[in-house]
Parts: sequence; structure tokens; C-alpha cells
Amino acid sequence: MTTMELEAYKAELAREILMSDSRELLDKVKRLLRKEAKAKEQIKPYTLEELNARIDEAESEIEAGEVLTCEEANAEVRKALPWLK
Repeated sequence: MTTMELEAYKAELAREILMSDSRELLDKVKRLLRKEAKAKEQIKPYTLEELNARIDEAESEIEAGEVLTCEEANAEVRKALPWLK
């Protein structure tokens, strides 16, 4: 989408919001916009250093025997969430 298309889309959305007489609808739009903005703030890519640190941590856990096998993990999930059987 080009910048002009995005601006036109935003203007169209703004017109629809301004024409609305429903407080309930406007509240929902406001909550959704805030929720999406907050979620976007929380998502940030890892740096290469962070990725390497996570890999090192996982390798250390494997070496220390702190990792579950697939069977052990499945058993824990089935115990915690019996309705998934």
C-alpha cells in the first residue's frame, strides 16, 4: 500500500468514525486501537546478542538436564489440561 493509499484509507476510516452515532461502537473502536497500539509496543525484535544469549541459556539447560523430553512435556500438558485428551 502506498503512502497516498494509506492516507486515503485513514481519511475514510475517520469519516466513518465521525458519522457514527453509537457510543458503544466508538468505545469498541477506541479500546481496539489502544489494545493494538499497546501490543505493537510490546513486540520488538531480538538483537543478535539477545538471540545468542537465549541459545546459550537453552544449551546450558540441556547440559544440566533441565529440559523435558517430548513425552514428559506431553504428560505435563495432559495433567494440567485433561480436557485436551
